[in-house]
Amino acid sequence: MSSLSGVGITWAFLSFVSAAAASVGLYMPFWLEGKIKGSIPVYFGLFRRCNYPSLSSSGSVIIVEECGRYTTFLDIPSLASQVATVTIGAGCGVAVIVSLIALMALCVRDLISEKLAKIAGIIQFIAGKSAIFFWFLFWKPTKKSHFTC
Repeated sequence: MSSLSGVGITWAFLSFVSAAAASVGLYMPFWLEGKIKGSIPVYFGLFRRCNYPSLSSSGSVIIVEECGRYTTFLDIPSLASQVATVTIGAGCGVAVIVSLIALMALCVRDLISEKLAKIAGIIQFIAGKSAIFFWFLFWKPTKKSHFTC
């Protein structure tokens, strides 16, 4: 029923799996790991964190031992994390949409032509390489990122 070749079918499934994995990775708070008070593990992601310090009603610092997200977008600790949340979130959204279209091509004949499939594969390749390039070019640990962890 599909006009995709074996490579196209593999591409469609791998695109969906990688888009799902990237979306789950964006949501999970396990990007960075550290310890508070020597023994309590702390996990930190772009917009979620686990086991984080908070002020109690009496003004003392307590450790909240649960996972939670920031209350507002502006509560995300740095501009870099805010920008990363938006760009990675948008990238995951586009990846999911493209992968769903590729999966639909398995059921609908001639939904994706050979030329369009090659163009989409090249775009995915360039996007992956540029993401790695920009990660190594711009990510530099700072005192604030160490403090936040």
